[in-house]
Amino acid sequence: MVRPLVCAAATLVLAWAVAVGPALVQEAAAALFAAHRGGALLWPENSLRAFRGALELGADYLEFDVHLSRDGEVIVIHDPTLDRTTTGTGPVRERSLAELRLLRLKDGTGAATSEPIPTLDDVVALAALGHRRMLLEIKVDERRRRYPGIEEKIVAVLDRHGMGAATVVMAFEAETWGRVRALRPDIAAGALYSPGTLRAMGSTASRELEAAHAAGVAVVGLRQDLVDAAIVAAARRAGITLGVWTVNEPGALRRFADLGVSIVITDRPDLAKALLKR
Repeated sequence: MVRPLVCAAATLVLAWAVAVGPALVQEAAAALFAAHRGGALLWPENSLRAFRGALELGADYLEFDVHLSRDGEVIVIHDPTLDRTTTGTGPVRERSLAELRLLRLKDGTGAATSEPIPTLDDVVALAALGHRRMLLEIKVDERRRRYPGIEEKIVAVLDRHGMGAATVVMAFEAETWGRVRALRPDIAAGALYSPGTLRAMGSTASRELEAAHAAGVAVVGLRQDLVDAAIVAAARRAGITLGVWTVNEPGALRRFADLGVSIVITDRPDLAKALLKR
């Protein structure tokens, strides 16, 4: 009699799992972690050294930012100006690729390193070699203007390396992620929100999750003070992959993983790896 009872129980469990379907799978999925700027508290931010280190740690995503050079090359750097993170000065857009290649990145203390400023091609090639996904944020220039044609240039680089399906192209500006959607609906678009951007819009995180879903956005990234259990539940209902940034404290990393956030974005990929038992 034991075997029929076991089979019957297994059948009931299977039927229940099928009934709740994808929602259960999404709730049970373990959090993934993204190395913010490669791991900005471990290595020079947005450096090839940082991205290699993140790969070695097993980060699920490399997260980084891009601007355009004067001659139209896509450059991996966070700020629209060179002063904080490099040995150069002035706007990124005023320097050619050849000029940018002569500069070096600074470490967290402000000291110059031997690390060059990477291009998007450099980073995508590294991610492709390591079979990792990317969170790519398109920035605006120092006057908060969008770079004309940057979306097309990014798509060309991703296509050259066969990495379109492994990349989320993100921005705070709806015009930017909307352009990505128009160009290539097959590439995941991501919308980013901070408390400041939501205030300026006169909106809320939950409202923007609904709007993002309606616009075909696949991923929404929220600053950590916007994320609680209700927001996680709202993202799940909308079918949105939710990312939270930038989470560097052990307690916060564990809390967001326990809440069911899909992607935890951190400057400490070493800490995330240990806490998430990866």
